[in-house]
Amino acid sequence: MPQVSIIIPAYNAERWLPETLESVAAQEIADLEVIIVNDGSTDGTAAYVEKQWPQHRLISTANKGVSHARNLGTSLATGEFVQYLDADDLLAPGKLARQISILIAEPEIDVVYSNWQRLIQHENGVFASGEKVERTIGEVDPDPQLAFFSAFWCPTAAYLYRRHFLSKVGEWKEWLPVAQDARFAWDCARAGARWRHDPHIGVLYRQHHTGSVSTRSRLAFLKDCWANTLDIERIWIAEGTFKEGRRAAILGSCENLARAFFELDQALFEEVYAHMIALDPAFRPTGTVLPLLTSLLGYRKAETIALFYRRLKRLGRPGMKALT
Repeated sequence: MPQVSIIIPAYNAERWLPETLESVAAQEIADLEVIIVNDGSTDGTAAYVEKQWPQHRLISTANKGVSHARNLGTSLATGEFVQYLDADDLLAPGKLARQISILIAEPEIDVVYSNWQRLIQHENGVFASGEKVERTIGEVDPDPQLAFFSAFWCPTAAYLYRRHFLSKVGEWKEWLPVAQDARFAWDCARAGARWRHDPHIGVLYRQHHTGSVSTRSRLAFLKDCWANTLDIERIWIAEGTFKEGRRAAILGSCENLARAFFELDQALFEEVYAHMIALDPAFRPTGTVLPLLTSLLGYRKAETIALFYRRLKRLGRPGMKALT
C-alpha cells in the first residue's frame, strides 16, 4: 500500500501541470500514488500526462467539476494518507515528509494543515511571491465549525488527511461548485477532526490575474455561500447545536450576503433579508453609520445610500469612504 495518495483534479491544466507535478516529484517520498483526474479537458492535459508522467494514474471523465473529480480520486486512492492538490498549485519542498511524520508520531491526529503563501500573477502573466498566511484554526475561533464557517481558509493542498478519517467526512459537495473547499473543511470539523498545525509554508497558491473560481463570477460565489449558509443552519438546528454563537454567525453571513446581493441581485437580497428578519426581528446592521441610517430611513434605503458611496469610492472620488 502506498504511503500517500495525491489526488489532482485537472481541467485544461496543461499549462500548469509541469510545475505542479515537479513539485510533487521534489517531495522525495518514494511511496507515492498520484491520481490525476482529467475532468473533461479540451486542451492537451491527458496527452501531456501520458507522455511525461506515465508512472501516474490518469483517469479521464466528462467535465463534471472539481468536487466530482476529487470524489472519484478519493474512491480510487489506496494510500494511508490523502493529499488533495489543485492542478495549478505547488507543494512546498518537504511538505509531505514533514506532515507524514506528524501523523505517524501522533496517531490520534486526523488532519495536519500548514501555513501557505500566495503567488500573485501580474499583468504580464508572471507570478511573484506574495503574502504568507500564518494562523491557526483556534486563533480564528475555538469552535472549529465556527472558524471554518466564518473566516478560516486554507488552500486545499495545505491539508494532509488520514484516509480512514475521510470516510467519516463524506463526499465533497458537488452541489457547491465554487465554495466546495471551504465546505469540505467545515465537514471535517463537523466529523470531529482532530487537527495539528504545521507552522511551515506547505503550499504555494496561485492567485491568477483573471481571478480564482470564487472571483471570476462573484454572483456564482455568493449564491454558493448562501446555499452553504442555509444548509449549515439546517444541520445545526437538526443537531440541536444552533446556539447563540452559531446563530450570530449565521446572521453575520446573511448580513454580508444581503449587502452584496443588494447590488447584484435584488430578488436574492429580499430572500436573504427576509431570512435575517425571521432569525432576528429586531435586526440592525453592524457598523457605525448604517445602523443610524437604518433607524432613520429603514434598511433598504440605508443600503441604497451605502451602495451609492461604495460606487463613488470605486471611481476614485477623493475623500469618499464606504459607509459601514
